[in-house]
Order: sequence, then C-alpha cells, then structure tokens
Amino acid sequence: MAIYRRAIGMRIGRDTMIWAGNMFNDPDNMSIGDNCIVGPQNVFLSRGGVHIGNNVNLSGFSFFLSQQHDVRDSNFMTTTLAPIIVEDDSWIATNATILPGVRIGRGAVVAASAVVTHDVAPFEIVGGNPAQRIGTRPPEIGYRLRDLTGIKWL
Repeated sequence: MAIYRRAIGMRIGRDTMIWAGNMFNDPDNMSIGDNCIVGPQNVFLSRGGVHIGNNVNLSGFSFFLSQQHDVRDSNFMTTTLAPIIVEDDSWIATNATILPGVRIGRGAVVAASAVVTHDVAPFEIVGGNPAQRIGTRPPEIGYRLRDLTGIKWL
C-alpha cells in the first residue's frame, strides 16, 4: 500500500487492500475509499477519473475505462473522458468491463463478465453484454470486507 500511496501518490483510504498486478495509467485521477478490496490484474484507464467508495469489492481481471477514442477520427483522438464512480458497498465481480461515465449505485452488484454501458441503480444486480438488470439486492449491508477475509491487513 505504501508504494501506491507514496511512490505514485494515489489516494487510498484506511484498511484497503490492493492485490498485485493492477495497472493504472493515471493514478492522479484515481481514488479508493476505506475498507476496500481490489483484486488482482485489474486495468484502470483513469484519465477521465475512477472513484471508488467505501467497502467496495473489485474482484480481479476487470477493466475500468474512463476514456474512449473516436474510431471515425483519422488520428484516433480521445474524445471521451468521463469519470467512473463506484459507490459504497458495491461489488464488481471478476472480468467485468465498466465504460466511461458509468455510476455504479450504492450496494449494486455487477456480475462476472458483464459489460456496463449505463448507470446501475443502487442495490441493483446487473449482468450480461450489455449489462441488464437481473435482480436486486437487499438494502441492509451489514458486512465489512476486512472482517470477511481472515487476512491481516496492513
């Protein structure tokens, strides 16, 4: 955690664990709240901003793309820089893709391999490509990720 905080200056809250192998192209535009788990091998293209709330589980091997190119532009210019916001108590499962400007509401769940192109409502469960509503989650979130891991955190 010291490497992320000191060497690259990322804003990371208390009791947050980031597994090895994550990639960040613009850590100055990243923030991660308290008591989060960031699994292995995620890719954060964060020029447009990626902001993670508190008690959020980002499973591994996912893509957070806050920037987009214009495929019709002869110079392939970046045309979209829009922040991704993942609100408190949310879970992004393995191998998900979150596109520019998407807000994941409080307590929402993004299923494995989902491609999220639009906002996800609080406590909504989405899955598929493109992601669609597949259910809802009870609004009482009583767990804290740190308490579930059994791992001594730094």
